[in-house]
Amino acid sequence: MGIIFPCEIVSWQVLPAVRKEMTRYLVNDKHIARKDVSKKLGITEAAVCQYLKSKRGSTYKFSKNNLEKIQKLADKLAESDTGFESMCFICKQFDSPQEMIKDADNAAKKSKR
Repeated sequence: MGIIFPCEIVSWQVLPAVRKEMTRYLVNDKHIARKDVSKKLGITEAAVCQYLKSKRGSTYKFSKNNLEKIQKLADKLAESDTGFESMCFICKQFDSPQEMIKDADNAAKKSKR
């Protein structure tokens, strides 16, 4: 197995989980149409459906504190016309990015077994 960079783990494990939580929050709690959520997140309506059914983004579980931060990010996204400036903005919002990377890496290794 080659070198895996932290950003790869984040993009494979953490960001799909963030999208899943944002999708669930925006559709279920904020009652935003799936079509509008797909446009805001830059994903297909089918991906929104998969996030809602936990077919995507389910390999990582967030703490309650981080879920609240994801909801705040989703609120900002819902109000924005441009989205976020960069991926790093999202990662910096969490309590312990290094711990998240370690947890996501462990989850990925378990799922490959």
